[in-house]
Amino acid sequence: MNRDSNRKDSDCKDSDRKDAIAQAEGPAKRDAGSLGGQAQEGREGRQHLVSELIRELTRRERLVLMLRYTEELTVAEIAAVLEIAATEVERMLESISERVRRRVQPTYGRAVARLA
Repeated sequence: MNRDSNRKDSDCKDSDRKDAIAQAEGPAKRDAGSLGGQAQEGREGRQHLVSELIRELTRRERLVLMLRYTEELTVAEIAAVLEIAATEVERMLESISERVRRRVQPTYGRAVARLA
């Protein structure tokens, strides 16, 4: 019997907590929810674009990107791992950046131009 009363108290506290959170979020959460569909479409569009861009890269280019941004290696370290010149790694990164910039420019316009 004691367990049941403890469970009921716990359930009430959880419910109270959820109500308090909902009230605190109030209109801001409702407004964000109305824009949720647009945000979701934008996110899916970006994911599709990124997937296309990755598919267009060569195996070596994908490896260079992975080493640079996932493993956080320096250009010199990547060159040592791949046994190529550091200037070649730099050229690859610049080439990839330029191709990405050209592909996203029509969609994201000025924001991309500022990155150049």
